[in-house]
Formats: sequence, C-alpha cells, structure tokens
Amino acid sequence: MLADPLLSQLGRRLFTLDSGLGLYRLVHLHDALTNAANRGRLRSILSVGSGGGIHEAVLARLFPQVEVVGVDLREPYVDVKLDNLRFVRGDLTDASFAKQLPFADFVFSIECLEHISDDREVFSAMSRRVTPGGMLYVEVPFASDEDLRNETLIKEQMVLHEHVRPGYSAEGLRASFEWNDVSVEEIAGTFWFPMQPLVWFAMERFGEESLLEHWPEFLELATSDVRKGVQAHRGQATGIKALGVRRG
Repeated sequence: MLADPLLSQLGRRLFTLDSGLGLYRLVHLHDALTNAANRGRLRSILSVGSGGGIHEAVLARLFPQVEVVGVDLREPYVDVKLDNLRFVRGDLTDASFAKQLPFADFVFSIECLEHISDDREVFSAMSRRVTPGGMLYVEVPFASDEDLRNETLIKEQMVLHEHVRPGYSAEGLRASFEWNDVSVEEIAGTFWFPMQPLVWFAMERFGEESLLEHWPEFLELATSDVRKGVQAHRGQATGIKALGVRRG
C-alpha cells in the first residue's frame, strides 16, 4: 500500500476510522479475500452495508481486474473514481431491490447486521447474491449467549452504537450460514485484547494527528489480530467473523 499514493491516502483514512478499527477490518477482509483468490475465482465483489466506501475503494485498487459494488442506505463519502468501483443506494429488506443486485464471487458485510432489526432477511438476501461455489464473509460484534440476555449490555450498545443487538455468537453465525446453504469454512474472533484496545488508548492519549504518519506500523500491528479460534467472552475479543462457501 505504501508504494501506491492512492492506497496510502486510503490507508490514512482507515487509520482514523473508529480509532484504528478501519485498519483491523481491512486486514481481516483481505485475509478472507486471499482465501477466495487462491481458489481461482475472484471476478466480482459485493459489499453489503458499504457505509463510507473506503474499504471498497481499497479493494478496487488492490484488485483492478475485479468488479467491486457497494450497497448501502446512504451515499458513500469516499471521493475515489475507479473504473471497477461503483455504489448502489437501496434497502436489502426490499425484495425487489435486492433482486436487482449483481451476483458476486465474494459477498461481504462488515459490522452491518447488528444495526438491522430484520437481520435474517438481510442475511438471506445477501447469501442469495453469492454465486454457487463463491464465498460469503461476515464480520460482526461478538456476544456470548449470556451477553445476548444481558439487558444492561443491550441498552448500552443501543445508546452508544445504535446496535439493535449486542452481537452474535459463533453458534448463531454458523446457524445463519447453514440455513442459507453456505458451508462454513472458518469462524474466528477479531479485535483481540490487548492489541486493539491499546491502539484505541494510544489514539485517545496522543491524538490521531500525532500518530497519523505511523499508520503503516499500526497496519503491521493489525496483522497480528488474524488468528484462529473463538473467544469465550468479550473481554478476550469484541468481534467475530465467519467465512463460508455457497453450495449448489
């Protein structure tokens, strides 16, 4: 990324996104995409809940031969123009809109489902856009079964982050994949303690601007967050990811 001025610019923007979490999300997403590319079928990418569009712009730049489409309720704020990148505005709970979206070899959603009341419908809609043999990647906040019953945590997450649920368990993610004809390849934790919390603390203590020139080093640190296994509780890691292959 450092040798490409555009990627370097986007990397800086990801560094300032959610106290460094933007870089962590990219590292996990790239790991999943590498898995898909190694299978020899990565011609198209569909992002569900693309938000500002920065991750999608990075992917379009990294994979110029791949068509990247982002869909969200709002317009993206990223100001990058690439021939293989476009954004669509719409609601996946609208069946007629969902059917108009392109099929893709790799469909992903990052920290979107926890904001949606009817998450099952959206999960099914995006699963149906994965080509047979293609891959689905989902990254969401983690919540154990106990967390999902914790009224205090539920209220806190709604107030602080507008989450309609505190997160998802490994069992819940696995069930959602299987219900939608997607075979799970991997489920693992993300945003592990203590590394990511220390990044957040550093940014709070010293400020984003003073650390911005060091974003490549923080990106390197983020690669250590890619590891096997699922956490037992939120004190170990606050996110969880799942990667699967569409049957058929």
